[in-house]
Amino acid sequence: MEHPTPFGIARAGTTILSVRAYNQRVLLLNLLRHQPVSRIRLARLCGLSATTVTNLVADLLARGVVREAGTDLAAARPGAGRPPQALQLVPDSRLVLGVHIGVRRARLALCDVSAQPLAGCETPLVAHESASQNLARIAAAASALIGRTGEAGDGGRENGAHEIGGRLLGVGVGASGLTDVETGINVFAPNLSWRNVALRDILSEQLRLPVTVDNNVRCMALAESLYGAGRNVRSLVYVYGRMAVGAGLVVDGELYRGAGFGAGEIGHWTMVPRGGKRCRCGNHGCLETLISEPVLVERARQVDPYVVEQSEQPLQAVLAAARRGHAGLRAMLAEQAFYLGIALANLVNVVNPHLILLGGLLWEAFDLLHRDVETAMRRHAFGDLGAKVTLLPATFGEQAGEIGAAALALDHFFFRRPAA
Repeated sequence: MEHPTPFGIARAGTTILSVRAYNQRVLLLNLLRHQPVSRIRLARLCGLSATTVTNLVADLLARGVVREAGTDLAAARPGAGRPPQALQLVPDSRLVLGVHIGVRRARLALCDVSAQPLAGCETPLVAHESASQNLARIAAAASALIGRTGEAGDGGRENGAHEIGGRLLGVGVGASGLTDVETGINVFAPNLSWRNVALRDILSEQLRLPVTVDNNVRCMALAESLYGAGRNVRSLVYVYGRMAVGAGLVVDGELYRGAGFGAGEIGHWTMVPRGGKRCRCGNHGCLETLISEPVLVERARQVDPYVVEQSEQPLQAVLAAARRGHAGLRAMLAEQAFYLGIALANLVNVVNPHLILLGGLLWEAFDLLHRDVETAMRRHAFGDLGAKVTLLPATFGEQAGEIGAAALALDHFFFRRPAA
């Protein structure tokens, strides 16, 4: 039996316009999750009247966002005649640009309503340059990507870029570190040495497009909730590890950001309070000093320097050697995985999620880490809470950052607003 999925019902609004926008968001999200789906089943899923759904669908059909496609067999009833007409989203009816700001590079992707990348590129982030110089490089890459995609799609650069622009709703940016969602300011990105950088305003001015900004790991969590393994899960945690470690929390389809937009900074949980290694944040013994990529590479160098130094991609070399049965490296990874498991047990005790997804290097090394991580998590979580959690690799692999940023843009400019 299907039940309506709640999507932030406390934010439904009081004016006719806000109620309509809220109803449309609920309809679009349920359409995304259940398509192809009929009007009558949509009404049941959304908890809306048949008249409201009919009116909303008519508007979306007129705007080219939704199309009729076949019949809804799930809504068919014995002896009730032909199954009702089914609806589905038109994937390329609207586009967004996702920008993932990492530590070494920014990755960009032009995505459709289904968060499918149509084209992408990346550009380096230069440590000795200012934030404004790096953002100018990102803006130039974004403009070139839009132009190339328009040219390829319409046979001519000017007409093609105009055609893309007509469907391009805006830009989502997944920023590194602490980000003020309301102002679009990257408050503190320790791995980039950025403080109080007005990401939203700078990129919006340079691209002449609306921009929305959030922490990059929260963006990845949102993508999992909308499009990935968490799309039918009420509460999930996405844990990402690479040069840094962080988490994104989604409850009932809504990101949880915290009072100061800092929720999910588990990389700076104190794991070794005495004698722990100094972290980039200034504290000692943070989780990030135990499970991030630089730490794993350095620990591997202590175990077997040759494995690390013979490769231009040392982490990949370490993982490959461990998969071949290198006992020392496997033992090292098991030890670091234990600490991650303890951190996840703490998360389980606080958040009690249905699902935990591992991304970044934790996705890349999932086959090597997950047994030790899961054992520690289940053993150290309170009561049997650990037994109720599913632990899985993340859905989008190496494209998680840009798809996450695109999901942020889709959530902000498509699902939360009347489709224009």
